[in-house]
Amino acid sequence: MSLCLLGWLRPDQAPAPKLPKLTLAIHYEALCPDSIFFVRRRLHDALLDNDWWPRTELKLYPFGKAAFYNNTEIGELQLFCQHGREECELNALHACVLEHLELRKAFDLIYCMLRSYTNSIDACAARLSLDVTAAKDCKRTRKTPEILLPYGRETLALGLSFVPTIVFDNNFEPYEQSSIRYNFEAHFCREYKRKFHITLPTCG
Repeated sequence: MSLCLLGWLRPDQAPAPKLPKLTLAIHYEALCPDSIFFVRRRLHDALLDNDWWPRTELKLYPFGKAAFYNNTEIGELQLFCQHGREECELNALHACVLEHLELRKAFDLIYCMLRSYTNSIDACAARLSLDVTAAKDCKRTRKTPEILLPYGRETLALGLSFVPTIVFDNNFEPYEQSSIRYNFEAHFCREYKRKFHITLPTCG
């Protein structure tokens, strides 16, 4: 009788086991120097060099130390951002990118946009061969506070005091943030082992 009829697979035909993913949330700002340094010099390199993308459920929140307020003169919800109005608009553009691109592509685009503080979506999209029409339409047709509202709710619930803020497995550790920022790989290894009882190959 055929093995196929029995639903059996040879070992070389068996599907690869799904890798457990550690939830990792990054709360950042588009014009914050510390955010830019962390995303470009630590997060990007750690995920790529250690082959941690398949091990990570990454969530990006482009909001940081912004705040909503009700403008009673015009009867609208408005937004204040740490580095001014330009940052509000750029945070919203990043949010639209996250909404309309697959996460890895969105991350690569945001990584490029953060380079040298330019935030040029068109130049980066061309470089990466990405269609950003939907993301740009999102930013053009919706108000900035509306776009950022879900990201703000998640960020404001933490009561964070520094940007970027890094959260593993939905467990915010405010007093470890400095250590996490500067020793990110060690903390990732520790949290992954704590969660899944697995020591990753590059963790030693």
